Amino acid sequence: MLRLQLLSVVSSAVLYFGCFHLNMMLFDALELHSGANWIFLPAGIRLLCTLLLGAEGAIGLLIASLIISIQTYGDMGLVTNLVSACISAGAPYLAYRLALINGLPATLEKLSAAKLVLLCLVYAFMAALLHSLWYLLRSVHSDMLTGFTAMFIGDLLGTLIVLYVMKIILATVRRTRGHV
Repeated sequence: MLRLQLLSVVSSAVLYFGCFHLNMMLFDALELHSGANWIFLPAGIRLLCTLLLGAEGAIGLLIASLIISIQTYGDMGLVTNLVSACISAGAPYLAYRLALINGLPATLEKLSAAKLVLLCLVYAFMAALLHSLWYLLRSVHSDMLTGFTAMFIGDLLGTLIVLYVMKIILATVRRTRGHV
């Protein structure tokens, strides 16, 4: 059991770390300011890891987020980076827990399209709001509305892209297994 939990933590950390750097290569020109991208695929990885791996996924995200924050945004300071990493890992986990409390299915496979969109909206709003407030308090940027808008749209697009790709893959695998 411990080995599986450790594998879950490491897997989510590696997946998020890799996706973050891939997103920077693909969409670096779409970054409004530090931490605000108009398309942010790692946001989808955050929610996916918490949907699939729960607390272990969130722990892996926290580790990767802290490494990324210090590595990429080290000039913002340790406290800013630490809290930003906690928001990055905590927002999807909080959205996941709220979804469970409100009766949404615990697995991606069982989520209807409408419930998946609602979950993505709640998560993107929560993540963008928390990050924007934190960055405003820490003077990372002074225009909260613009930062929030870019983060919300980027997180929402990234999350929808990643989760719908995974939903399509799951449906394809399920159909393929049924035909074998």
